[in-house]
Amino acid sequence: MTSKSTKTKRQKKKSNNYCSVFGCCSYYSTNEDISFHLIPKSNDPKVLLKNKWGQEELVDRRRMWAILLRFSKEALLKKHIVVFSKHFTSEDFLPSGQNNKRKRLKPMAIPSQNLPKSSVLLHSPKKRSYPKNKCSPINQLESECELHVLNSDGDESCLEFVGQTMPDDSNENDHVNTLECNVQDNISANTILRELKSTGIQVAIGDLKTSFLSFIDTVKKLNTMTGICSFEILNEIIALHMTYFPDKRQHTLCLKERIVMVFVKFKQGLSFAILSILFNDFSAESCRLTYNSLIPQLAYIFKSLIYWPSRQENLKNTPHCFEQFKDVRVVLDCTEISLQRPKCLTCRIKCYSNYKSTFTLKFLIGISPGGLITYISKPYGGRASDKAIFEQSNLIELMQKPDAVMVDKGFLIDDICKKKYITIIRPPFLKNQKQFSMEDALLSKNIAKARVHIERINQRIKTFNIFCHTFPWAHIHLASDIMTIIGGLCNISPPIFSSDKFKK
Repeated sequence: MTSKSTKTKRQKKKSNNYCSVFGCCSYYSTNEDISFHLIPKSNDPKVLLKNKWGQEELVDRRRMWAILLRFSKEALLKKHIVVFSKHFTSEDFLPSGQNNKRKRLKPMAIPSQNLPKSSVLLHSPKKRSYPKNKCSPINQLESECELHVLNSDGDESCLEFVGQTMPDDSNENDHVNTLECNVQDNISANTILRELKSTGIQVAIGDLKTSFLSFIDTVKKLNTMTGICSFEILNEIIALHMTYFPDKRQHTLCLKERIVMVFVKFKQGLSFAILSILFNDFSAESCRLTYNSLIPQLAYIFKSLIYWPSRQENLKNTPHCFEQFKDVRVVLDCTEISLQRPKCLTCRIKCYSNYKSTFTLKFLIGISPGGLITYISKPYGGRASDKAIFEQSNLIELMQKPDAVMVDKGFLIDDICKKKYITIIRPPFLKNQKQFSMEDALLSKNIAKARVHIERINQRIKTFNIFCHTFPWAHIHLASDIMTIIGGLCNISPPIFSSDKFKK
């Protein structure tokens, strides 16, 4: 009898050998239908399996088990990982013999039954406990007044005690009159306290939400925070956006706040976490989504501000420093922006700049003699040369025979311009000479005097901190649109030339 009872206890006793699959509570027992199997080792040979397209390919079994059973990297570091037999089909097992009844898997067996849907336990959100009423000074005074009124009206023991101490009727009448006065005073005090309490709550709620636009009340503050030089330009941007991109959806922030938020990001280079603090009831993720969606729309609006002027328009707006170079159609220069290190090795090679000794984005920018941005190229990697960018931009197709282009010494584009009969105005090279001749020195001085204004344009673009700080790799697809918006904004800002620098 005792032997049978011990045997049943052993059969019912659970083992510490559990299935390692998430959500599977199976454990080892003496049942012959149940078996546990170790996960394949990392050095096991690969096997040929058919994929979902019917093609055979070599597959690492350990990796396939880990993917199907959703084992994490930390779980695979364990030495003892076993899988329950119910995760396999009957065809995955070898036929058992008479001497050996233990189940064995085939070399190509892969789990396909009762697979887990997740490897993370998702807890249901707990309900927030109801906040306890804290006893404020106003509530405490109010409760004291209510208790005093109730005791003076309805507490019989209090009245009896007062009546026993009265020696005569006159003192009793005087005490009743005093009690009635106290009750009226307490009722009026209670009413005043309630009014003060409701007033205090209204003031506290009103102070919680304040629009960020309320702080931008002057043109100087607007220009400092966003780079927009007037409220009229801001209102025109909003009107054009409503015309080209009408949106009837309801948003937490109005269109004006969303556009201002994008320009604050450009000018100050703030993170989305800080923007979520400045703009109430807006999360950092919502700021990022708004930023990514508005930039292409704003670039479409500002694209019309960057145009190629005619030759007659350039001649009408030629400053004094370009009197010797009247044929100049465009002044070219490349500007580089620091870039976050790319993850791809090929992108690292293309974006590394030997000149800046870091990863950069490179833009070709052209301005007219009057100081207007007339051309902005697509972004290139820092490794690209000035000649390669100029050749791929096809900017030479916009110019004709009498035109000239002013560049620095890095633009070795003589052969390209020679085919189109375009004149190159560039500072002379010293070559094998010890010093410049008088003519070359004066020419270099006049070219530098005229060409310095494109450096001023590049400096104006760099006043936007989004290009001063390291540009994030995640926003690389927005770099061209951002440069278009900032370039168009520079064109409608105060000009770099004063009115006395032009011909009258």
